[in-house]
Amino acid sequence: MAMNGETPTVRVRNVVLLGHGGTGKTTLAEGLLAAAGVGDARGGTLDFEPEERDRGHSLGLATASLTWKDHRINLLDAPGGPEAVGDAYPALRAADLAVFVVDAAQGIQAQHDQLWDACDAAGLPRVVFLNKLDKDNAKYQANVDALRERYGKRLAPVHMPIGVGPEFTGVIDLLHSFAVRLVDGRRVEDEVPEGRREQAERNRESLVEAIVEVDDDLLERYLEGEVPSTKELQECFRHGIAAGEFFPVLCGSAAMGIGVRLLANFIVEEGPSPADRGAAADGPLALYVAKTLSDPYVGRINVLRVLSGQLRQDDRVVVARTGADVRLHQLFTLCGKEQTPVTSAPAGDLVAVAKLDDVVTGDVLRSREAAVEVEPVPMPEPFHRVAIEAVSAGDEDKLSTALARLSEEDPALRVDRDSETRQLVLRGHGPGHIDVAIARLKRKFGVSVQQVPLRLAYRETLRGSGSAVGRHVKQSGGHGQYGVVHLEVEPLERGSGFEFEDRIVGGVVPNQFIPSVEKGVREAMGHGVLAGYPLVDCRVRLVDGKHHSVDSSQVAFEVAGSLGFRAAAEQAGVALLEPVMEVAVTVPDALTGDVMGDLSSRRGRIQGTEPGPIGRTVVRATVPEAEMLSYTAELRSLSSGTGAVEMRYDRHEECPENVARKVVAAAQEKG
Repeated sequence: MAMNGETPTVRVRNVVLLGHGGTGKTTLAEGLLAAAGVGDARGGTLDFEPEERDRGHSLGLATASLTWKDHRINLLDAPGGPEAVGDAYPALRAADLAVFVVDAAQGIQAQHDQLWDACDAAGLPRVVFLNKLDKDNAKYQANVDALRERYGKRLAPVHMPIGVGPEFTGVIDLLHSFAVRLVDGRRVEDEVPEGRREQAERNRESLVEAIVEVDDDLLERYLEGEVPSTKELQECFRHGIAAGEFFPVLCGSAAMGIGVRLLANFIVEEGPSPADRGAAADGPLALYVAKTLSDPYVGRINVLRVLSGQLRQDDRVVVARTGADVRLHQLFTLCGKEQTPVTSAPAGDLVAVAKLDDVVTGDVLRSREAAVEVEPVPMPEPFHRVAIEAVSAGDEDKLSTALARLSEEDPALRVDRDSETRQLVLRGHGPGHIDVAIARLKRKFGVSVQQVPLRLAYRETLRGSGSAVGRHVKQSGGHGQYGVVHLEVEPLERGSGFEFEDRIVGGVVPNQFIPSVEKGVREAMGHGVLAGYPLVDCRVRLVDGKHHSVDSSQVAFEVAGSLGFRAAAEQAGVALLEPVMEVAVTVPDALTGDVMGDLSSRRGRIQGTEPGPIGRTVVRATVPEAEMLSYTAELRSLSSGTGAVEMRYDRHEECPENVARKVVAAAQEKG
């Protein structure tokens, strides 16, 4: 059994691969593994889940490790698709460096912006890997310029390509002044080609200027004409990256294997170690849970980052969230789904542990003397909602447990029981996200569910005032039933709730029956009058009634109260209320008008616009929820994946007559 602890903290590198879906993150990770003699360059190590293989892209965070120049590189391959990106956010707290993978043919895409902002929030150092430079429409300088415009002038190209598109054959390392080319399928390290030297020298000079600017002493010497040594530049370079003072831009083609080894060299030579970011080998034991997943054979697996201290097999720790004491018995490393047992792990390393109950992504585990907190990185809320129900009674029994375990594995999923409609609602980042969740429920937990129409939380309310007599009298022999009430109803302001007033004088309705009248009224309100939805915001007065000394009962007055309320409400007139959402849509500036027009077509009311992140605008509006049920997918189509939406309940308001007629007709058809 291996001892992960043999690798000192200063030689550990934790790298998360980020970017939009389809930029080649997993191909790059597989290339790094293959270069180190792990796995196969053709892939399959990291995208091992059946749903990933069926769809051809990553759906969850995968981890793997490799050894490179006596360093241990832990890779966290984060999904980048807009419907699967939730796994990326917890991984930021487990990494010391983010590699942003950009498709040179597509340029900056929506998820780059969101994840770049998340890295800012996490204080995570970043580099950019400009991938797919062999593609027909690939661009190098245009992408560098766009990156600088979007993320600031601190982006510093460290590599330049030899050719672009079909002519792409290699990469020039500007810092070390050499080239790597692909010649007859073989990787050749050589001098900078003659025809590229002048441009390479100009680019290297720009890189040196960017590096020395972060060190006042080095800058002063440089301005006086002294040329810093490569060692001095490298030391300053490392410091600047770790401090987030600039962001290097590397390039290559993961599919061709060009630039992959240079990236590995860069990670171990220039990338920050956990020690650079505060991981203390001699500190108290503290661990962060970066990922929770379910294995059909092992059960629950948690991927841990050792924040400080040395982790050893069978160590006992406290779960900070619950105070529970747990033992870390079965330790191992993960390379995709392959597990390698280990007995220890140093500060800063990643390790997995099996069979920890009630430990979930984002938890902190620590020794009793440690006082460690990890601020979670805010992740986008899921707004695509579907209602689900078990296919069979047997599935119903297992559904709650299965959903809880699935939510632990995928922190971007939310499961709620709607308090008004009583439906079980699953929330995700889009239809594809929901489809994957349902498939995993079946495959991993043996639970079959089906999507059913989502019921909206419509309500009813009074249009005006009314009065009626509720009469429940049955006296056909024996002990009868007798209850008569006279009720007046009137509407209240929206959100006022329900008021019941007792205006009885002379005991015509005895005191002991008045609560029964109110109970009957409340029951009738709960079932509504117009379409079966709860009736809200009204005042009911009990002004008169009759009783019988023998036949009156609580049940009789409860029924009378219910009948009287329905009759009075029908006289007053009833309106249908629909839920209205407060919506914020963030899109590139050029799409602002399109989004405003689309929201208006959904009966939305535009509240205004405001500047968002660079080059983006936030459109704020209120829109009926009925018009927003599939909006996440429709916005993705409208914006080519560049838009993001946030929604929250704002209020209920009266439906237009044409909408109300359809809702009422549908309710009556269902019976």
